[in-house]
Amino acid sequence: MPVPSAANMKFKFPEFSNVADASIEFAIEEAVVDCGTDETPWVDDNNYTLAIYYYAAHLLQIAIMRAQSGTGQIKTSERTPELSVTYAQPPFPTMDKPIDLTMTIYGVRFLGLCEKNFPPVAVVGSAIAF
Repeated sequence: MPVPSAANMKFKFPEFSNVADASIEFAIEEAVVDCGTDETPWVDDNNYTLAIYYYAAHLLQIAIMRAQSGTGQIKTSERTPELSVTYAQPPFPTMDKPIDLTMTIYGVRFLGLCEKNFPPVAVVGSAIAF
């Protein structure tokens, strides 16, 4: 299945044009691991490629948001001249919720692709008793 490159990411998302290619490639590699490989049941190659785009963009945006805060935490508000900063809670992923996909528009688009490609299935009237 087609996997995008750093140049593809920068073309699709110009907001990442100043991000180093190595950082983008690493995000793409992580997205490939999380989205699966050729054996995964995505509807088609286009959906698979879009999923990698959006998941990698989500990872990059989270990294940028954390870096901009200067503390590794994600800022939710900032005020000046008193300089009052409020950070998101919890500041870091936990074991039961490793990543919040609703924190970026890219994560929301990725969730939409997942719902489209992996809809919930209910088995009604099964003859098998549990």
